[in-house]
Amino acid sequence: MSAQAVLTPTPALDTAKAVSEQRRRKRISFLMVNGARLAVGVALIGSWQVFAGKPGSRALVLIDEYYVSRPTDIWDSLVNFVETGVLWPNVWVTVQEMILGFAVGLLLGLLAGFVVGSNRFVSDVAMPYVSALYSVPRLALVPLFLLWFGLGLTSKVAFVGMLVFFLVFYNTYAGVRDVDKDLVNTLRLMGAGRWTIVRRVTIPSAMTWILAGLRVSAPYALVGAVTSEMISSNEGLGYMLTRASGQFDTSGVFAAIAVMMALAIVVNGLVAAAERYFLAWKSRGEA
Repeated sequence: MSAQAVLTPTPALDTAKAVSEQRRRKRISFLMVNGARLAVGVALIGSWQVFAGKPGSRALVLIDEYYVSRPTDIWDSLVNFVETGVLWPNVWVTVQEMILGFAVGLLLGLLAGFVVGSNRFVSDVAMPYVSALYSVPRLALVPLFLLWFGLGLTSKVAFVGMLVFFLVFYNTYAGVRDVDKDLVNTLRLMGAGRWTIVRRVTIPSAMTWILAGLRVSAPYALVGAVTSEMISSNEGLGYMLTRASGQFDTSGVFAAIAVMMALAIVVNGLVAAAERYFLAWKSRGEA
């Protein structure tokens, strides 16, 4: 009987095997997904390199390189930007505008979202005005920002902050309004103060909405910085893009776009890391 007890699988052993199998499947899935991504990227870039060129120069040319350039030419332009000292100062200008504008829009959006979302009367009064401002095309406000703040850094930060503000505000507002009212009333009956309710219930409940707003607004911060530079600036990635376009330098245009894409990937990665950190409690609860 004792031998039978030894040979019988225990619940703890079954759980360990299940966890090990789950991790193995996750590793396999990770490798398959990233392998497929790499294969698709290599296929696209390889096809671009092979089928782009000067019409009539060889049989495989399907698209004119004047309009789409070629990956090797784009790489040469990137190397030239680095060697001439053009790339990194302009990248830093755009990153500066993006970070400062994102910080301003984030703080104002969070504050306004919590205030308006927490008070029904304030919400009823303020939301029609917020909706009216949000419906104004963003580019229509650029001339105003240039008049108010000039051609320097401040106007770019203001434009980026305005883009981020509305996205963060609406998500924060929705998150605060979505808080379980029964839970709030229960805490009030237990004698919890307003700040305790905000800290223990409102913020954790709204965190998913807030992080969703950050995930959407972070790329828009880059878009806003580049757009404002394209309209009025003599530095930044937007300026590099406009200058290359004005010189009919297709490879330079694609090189600037490639740098923007790389910067966007970094930004999205940072936001994803922040989301995993702040929502770690949620994943543990689901597990």
